[in-house]
Amino acid sequence: MRLGSVVPEDYILGIPFATSPYPMWVYDRETRAFLEVNEAAVAAYGFSRAEFMKMTLLDIRPVEDIPEFLRQTDHPRPMGQSTAEKWRHKTKNGTVVPVFITSWELIYRGRPAELVLARWESAPLVRGASV
Repeated sequence: MRLGSVVPEDYILGIPFATSPYPMWVYDRETRAFLEVNEAAVAAYGFSRAEFMKMTLLDIRPVEDIPEFLRQTDHPRPMGQSTAEKWRHKTKNGTVVPVFITSWELIYRGRPAELVLARWESAPLVRGASV
C-alpha cells in the first residue's frame, strides 16, 4: 500500500490487484485479519473498505462453516499457489455464496500473509476492471 494512501495496491506478487474484476484480499495468516482488499471485494461483499479493515476472515463465513475453516487453516501449508478450494462466504446482507478460492502465501508488510482471489459461482465481474 502506498504511504498515506487508502487505495489498494495495483499489483501484488505481480498479479493485478486493484483493477482485478475478481474479489481479492490479503490477510494476516496469524490473526486472519484483512490487510488489504480490492474494489471488486467491496462491491461483491457489500462491506466498505474501512469495514473490511476491522474484520477477519471469520466475518465472511457462515457460522456453521467456521469450525471446518479453522481446522483446515490452523496448520501451515507448503508455500506457493493453492487453487480451486471451494468454500462458502457470507456477504454483508447475509447472503451465502459458494466461491472457488485461489491463494498465494507471501510476506506482506512484514507479516506472514496470503493473497486470495475469490471466484463466485454466479457473481458478475466488476465492469471496467482488468484481469
